[in-house]
Amino acid sequence: MPHCIIEYSSDIEQKYSIKELVSGVHQGALESGLFKAEDIKSRAYPCEHFLTARPEESFIHITVRIMVGRTPAQKKALSQRVLTAADQIIPDVNILTVEILDIDTDSYSKRIV
Repeated sequence: MPHCIIEYSSDIEQKYSIKELVSGVHQGALESGLFKAEDIKSRAYPCEHFLTARPEESFIHITVRIMVGRTPAQKKALSQRVLTAADQIIPDVNILTVEILDIDTDSYSKRIV
């Protein structure tokens, strides 16, 4: 854990490297000191169709799903670290948000081969 899930307006791909964004977000999560490198999983998905208050503006929304047990201060620090990492790579995106969510451990299942 965690799962870093990046959703972004597809227009961003024309100007920036999504691979670099994924790498930066991944590194930001690692630098939080809350996780081992081998436990972080990061991925990105473009949004072709979306509605916002200003549809002409680009956006990135990063959801970081973590196991329960972190303090509010740790979650805030993680959020800020990931936000800063993304902002350094794509500084002029109109809307950049980060959300930290706890995974419901009662319903979470995992298989490793």
